Amino acid sequence: MKIALFIPCLVNQMMPDVAIATLSLLEKLGHEVIFPEGQTCCGQPMTNSGCFNEARNTTLKLLNAFKGVECDAIVCPAASCLVAAKENFHEFDQSQAAQDVIDKLYELTEFLHDIAPIPAFKYKFEHTISLQMSCHGLRMLNLATPSESMGPQFNKVEAVLQNIPGIKIVYPAPRDECCGFGGTFAVDEGAVSAKMGKDKAHAHAATHAQYVVGFDPSCLLHLDGMIRRQLLPIQTRHIAQIIDAAL
Repeated sequence: MKIALFIPCLVNQMMPDVAIATLSLLEKLGHEVIFPEGQTCCGQPMTNSGCFNEARNTTLKLLNAFKGVECDAIVCPAASCLVAAKENFHEFDQSQAAQDVIDKLYELTEFLHDIAPIPAFKYKFEHTISLQMSCHGLRMLNLATPSESMGPQFNKVEAVLQNIPGIKIVYPAPRDECCGFGGTFAVDEGAVSAKMGKDKAHAHAATHAQYVVGFDPSCLLHLDGMIRRQLLPIQTRHIAQIIDAAL
């Protein structure tokens, strides 16, 4: 397939290795990957704070970077940014061209599960990972059944990873409680955010896994800070980095 990469500003500025791993794994799977120029913030920090007018120009600049781009899918390695882009594109542009972009947007895990499954992994990853089931991906992209749901149980994240030879998947308790980042929430409610992050970091460490693995870089960045400050014996990795290593 021909894939356009959507790399949000947080990934570009703070976790570029996630973008590199995403490009690498998609190319290893045989896809043609392009990177449309002119990408910028999805507008999430502003719209989450109620500043819709301030978000308009930024959002439309990002949307215009993908309008008219010939590709089969637009893939993003950040669930919360993808959700914000979908919502903001629809909010600020109701044209068919905007809808065409929205219809091609996929979070990386979603793409690898629903659209182009991985046929086989080449290398073993003989480590225990504790999955970070972040809120946006869980409850807005339906990457897995949230714990409060009584409906059919599914987990696309685990389904993608479980075929890697040697991997062992565990979960913190409770398994899908918020890490406390929440974007601007971490600024507005710093003490609460820090306490939630500390609790979540300790919950992951208590599993005795070697890595916390997630699909949302913002949550991983928050947890990584807590892990390092608490000197906990666990490291953070994005799902793209695990998959790329196994390919």
